[in-house]
Amino acid sequence: MEKTIHDTYRELFTNWQQSGLSKASFCHREGISKASFYYWSKKFATDLPASNSPVGFSRIEVADPVLPTPVARITYPSGISVELFGPLDPDRIKALLV
Repeated sequence: MEKTIHDTYRELFTNWQQSGLSKASFCHREGISKASFYYWSKKFATDLPASNSPVGFSRIEVADPVLPTPVARITYPSGISVELFGPLDPDRIKALLV
């Protein structure tokens, strides 16, 4: 039986999840269209069962005392925000954004 495009992209999606690569890097490595892969990834991601554990950012505790209110906030178009407390180190901020 011949593989359907659905089966092909499902396999690619699974391989991407296990690769640890960004979607763009994975597409480049596999020689596939980013637009198509993003389209199929979105379809497959909505098929996944909801997880009880939060996905995304984790709280990082620092040893030095910090200010009680953020001195900077980075808000992305997706609505995710990163708040920075205490003295700002440009190299640390750059590392967060890359």
